[in-house]
Amino acid sequence: MKLPNYLFLCVLCLVLLNFQNLVAKQNINYYLQEAYKNNPSINEQNNFMKINKLQKDLDYAQNSDFQVYLSANYLFAPYFNNSNGIINTNPDQTAIGYDVGITNGGLYSALFNVEKNIFNNPLKNALSQQRLIYDSSTKNNIELLKRDIKKQVIDQYLQSYLSDSLYKITNELISYLNEQLVISEELVEEGLAKQSDYLLLSLEIENQRSISKNYLSQFETNLFDLNTTCGIKDNKDIELDSLSLELHNENISSSLYKRYEIDSLTIANQQQIFETKYQPQVSLFFNTGLNAVELNNIQRKFGVSGGINFSLPIFDGNQKSITQQQSKISIETIGNYKSQLEVTLKNQRESILKKIKNLQNNLTNLSKQIEKYNTVIKISEQELKQGHISMIEYLTILKNFTDFKINKITIEINLQQEINNFNFWNY
Repeated sequence: MKLPNYLFLCVLCLVLLNFQNLVAKQNINYYLQEAYKNNPSINEQNNFMKINKLQKDLDYAQNSDFQVYLSANYLFAPYFNNSNGIINTNPDQTAIGYDVGITNGGLYSALFNVEKNIFNNPLKNALSQQRLIYDSSTKNNIELLKRDIKKQVIDQYLQSYLSDSLYKITNELISYLNEQLVISEELVEEGLAKQSDYLLLSLEIENQRSISKNYLSQFETNLFDLNTTCGIKDNKDIELDSLSLELHNENISSSLYKRYEIDSLTIANQQQIFETKYQPQVSLFFNTGLNAVELNNIQRKFGVSGGINFSLPIFDGNQKSITQQQSKISIETIGNYKSQLEVTLKNQRESILKKIKNLQNNLTNLSKQIEKYNTVIKISEQELKQGHISMIEYLTILKNFTDFKINKITIEINLQQEINNFNFWNY
């Protein structure tokens, strides 16, 4: 093989490889995964879960861990007209100043303090339950977001696939008409066909090319919207794979119902946390450092102390009973919304199933008509060559056949959309 020819083949292979890279074939799974990955609301919910994990540590630090801190206080309470000086814990009868029983002569304090709550398991358990409910709520929110995203992406994918299919159907017709144009030209040269038939066929090809451009423009717009929905920046030429959805006819709707269950648990948990204040509140404390009421011999006023703080609410105006009634009413309201959702889902499912059945029947009938029309096309082609029908009649038959094919793909896409709708309400 000569070197120039070898180089030519190499260049040709590179061009073909680059062309294959430019036109990529993608399916619905690619767009769904990209939409889930790039959706800011889903990412926000994932971040909420990280925050909730940190909140568990914060709850423990605030309510159960040791609290260690430094404190310092200085109170100056002078006495005037006092023979024992301006600062004293035993002023003269003639001294002027605050009552020593109030000020205790002043305060000089610098302490290292340690505190810890004990016997607070009810609060710890309630807060732990709150974190679990929040995790469950966040996960359910992600599922609901994916439900909405899946519906939106599939609908947009089907619209894009439809416009692409219409573009291809029109191009198939143009290709077939071009073949007929060549035959028609030969027949005109041989005097077996009219020049007007040739011109009429040429005009129809131009008309179909204009229609094809419109479908291509629709496909590019729909594909751009699909990429935008999925957060995809890539604008390479894409060929979409066909999509055949399965009807999920089981009564699921777990994520839709679960949100009401979670809302009820949240209200009950909030009531549980509120009622922990009626439990005995016990804490240990310890401090060490300087604690004095006068400056005399202050260097000897360093020491330690410790003890227990205890409190137990007795009466607060029946707040516990009132909040319990409020929580009960709120939970009843949630139950009403859940009952309404059950009715809505049932009606939506039944309505969509009827639409699906009608579309399936239409599609079956249309497929039979297309099969018969294939035979009509073959017969009409022979009749045109024999001069038994005119070019106008032949083009009318071709366009009717194309309309059948367009109707079929449109009904197929409508059927897929209704299946998507049913699965959305049955999620």
